[in-house]
Amino acid sequence: MQKDIEEVMQCYDRFIEIVKQMAMDAKEQITKLKGTVVADELASDFSEIGMMYAKELLESEWITQEQYAIVKSIDEMLTNMSKRNELWTEEALLNAEEWQNCRKKSRILLQILE
Repeated sequence: MQKDIEEVMQCYDRFIEIVKQMAMDAKEQITKLKGTVVADELASDFSEIGMMYAKELLESEWITQEQYAIVKSIDEMLTNMSKRNELWTEEALLNAEEWQNCRKKSRILLQILE
């Protein structure tokens, strides 16, 4: 049983890291993810890895349905953004309202998680 709790804690810590990364301001994101296509990296970390952790945390009752709903809404925002190529540049990361909205939601999520 102990191992399960440790696994869930690791999962939670990694999930928090991914949400923190999404919540950073654009300049921090660009600095942290230097050498990658920053917008793609942010989105894939969140949608592919973060969502997997979030589902696990929800099943383990480490996050609430309300918190999970916010995670899903951020994921949906990213999915909708993926249809628009102009949103996937560093310029867009710095200036686009869509990215600012993802950050805002991620910050709200962090506040209710911690």
